[in-house]
Amino acid sequence: MQDNSAELAEASYIFDKRLECPCCGKLFTSKVVKTGKARFLGSDMDLRPRYSGIDTVKYDVYMCTKCGYAAVAREFPNLNAKQKEAVKEEISSKFHGVVEGDKIYTYDDAIVRYKMALLVAIKKPSKVSECAFLCLKLAWLHRSVQETLLADKELDSLSPEVKRTVENSNIEEKTYLREAYEGFTDALSKEYPPICGMDETTVNYLMSVLAYKNNDYESASKYGYSVLSSRTASAKVKDKERDLMDMLKSDKM
Repeated sequence: MQDNSAELAEASYIFDKRLECPCCGKLFTSKVVKTGKARFLGSDMDLRPRYSGIDTVKYDVYMCTKCGYAAVAREFPNLNAKQKEAVKEEISSKFHGVVEGDKIYTYDDAIVRYKMALLVAIKKPSKVSECAFLCLKLAWLHRSVQETLLADKELDSLSPEVKRTVENSNIEEKTYLREAYEGFTDALSKEYPPICGMDETTVNYLMSVLAYKNNDYESASKYGYSVLSSRTASAKVKDKERDLMDMLKSDKM
C-alpha cells in the first residue's frame, strides 16, 4: 500500500516506546507517534483526525507481544485483578506471541491490533462504550485503506485484486460504523459523559453523525437538535452540526 519513500517519511514521525504489560508484567515495545511532530489538519465528519505525514489512528493501540493484551493507549493501564484473570484465560492461553516490526504499522497491522483490542475489550469485559469506540476506529482504518488504494484513481481503473480490497474495506467500514452506532446507543442507556474522553456535546454530535451514516434520520435530527440547543457547545461544533442537518434535509427531499 505504501512505497519505500512514503514508509520512510512515516517512520520519521514515530519511535519505539518501551512498556510494561499490566497483564503479564513483561516488557515489550510499541510504535508511538512523536508528540507535536505531526501537524493537525482537521477531522472528518465523524471525528476521524487527519494529520500531515501520518495516520495517527494506526498507532493508538498498545499490544503486548508476549501475552496478547491490547487496548488503546488511554485504557491500556486500566486492568483490575478480575479482568487480568479473564484476559489470561480467554486471550493469553491461546496467544502464541508476535514479533514487533522494524519500521511502521501498515493498515493491515493496525487493523489486526484493533481487532485484538476489541476482542480483549469484550472478554475483560470493558464498558460498552469502549467497544463501540474501537469499532468506530476500525471504521476509520478501513476508510483509510480505501483512500490509500484509490488515491485519485477511479475504482474501475484498479486491478481486480485491488478493486476487491477497496470494495471489501467499504463493506467493513459500513459494518463497523453500524456496530459503533449500536454500541454507543446501548452505552448511553448505561453510562454518563464523559464517554471515551468525550463530553456530552461531543457525544451528541457524534451520535447525530453515526445515526445519519446509518440512515436513522429521526435519531440524527434528535441528537442534532440537542447540539444546536446546547448552551455549552462551541460555535465550531454547532456549525458542523448545521452542515449535517443541511445534508439530512437534502437527503430527505
